[in-house]
Amino acid sequence: MKDACEKWKDQLLEAALTGAKAKDFEEHLRVCTICSSELEAVQARRIRLDGLLPLVARGAEPPADFRARVLAAAEAASGAKRARQWRVWTLAGATAAIVALMIGATMYRRAAQRIPEKELAAVQRLAEWRAPSDVLLATPGQEILRTMPRLGESYLNVPVKTDEEE
Repeated sequence: MKDACEKWKDQLLEAALTGAKAKDFEEHLRVCTICSSELEAVQARRIRLDGLLPLVARGAEPPADFRARVLAAAEAASGAKRARQWRVWTLAGATAAIVALMIGATMYRRAAQRIPEKELAAVQRLAEWRAPSDVLLATPGQEILRTMPRLGESYLNVPVKTDEEE
């Protein structure tokens, strides 16, 4: 239904069920092919359901082979479910195997990328390299400043003689 036909929806259902149509709704049906075809479809469905109502009211028995057909359908569905479960577990196993291979390959590549000890020591020495001009920038008293005594300590270690040593 179009948006313009949305307001006729309730009247369409009532007309299909009871057969009563309002005058303005009949005019709309003459103009709108969508609503008229929808009305015919709903009326056809009502007629089919009305035809089944006496069978339900009488308590009509299902066909003789109904039980066999239901059991066969259940068996087929069960087999399909088992096959589907087998596929799921197969895919899960394949996924786990692929993940394990990827982890192993990553670990192998990391192990292969290890740098030998001698090369690592050389690289560390290069990283600690300083420019020759750094020596010129160092202050002459820098060593003294590093070894400066802390508060309460003495710069010169002079042994003190005690009364017992004299």
